Amino acid sequence: MTIEAHRDTRATRHLSALDAAVQILTTARGSSYSADQAFDELLDSSMRHQVDVGDLAEALADLADGVHPDADDHRRARDVATREWGALLPGDTG
Repeated sequence: MTIEAHRDTRATRHLSALDAAVQILTTARGSSYSADQAFDELLDSSMRHQVDVGDLAEALADLADGVHPDADDHRRARDVATREWGALLPGDTG
């Protein structure tokens, strides 16, 4: 199977979203905030709210990009991301 065939798998989407979410948090928190700290923040929030870290990362990336997902698409993760990081992001995140 080619790489293109794997592109839309859940794991691949989560890895891409984790990279994006870490970048979003390091940018929002400033240059002294490391990628490790951003990942730890995502993981901590995931555990506290009992939301899959990949789903949470996707929700944060969508929130930052202004993507409005379908009504049932990771709704809980989207709510957590909005509460945790909505104020850090520019524009309308609610």
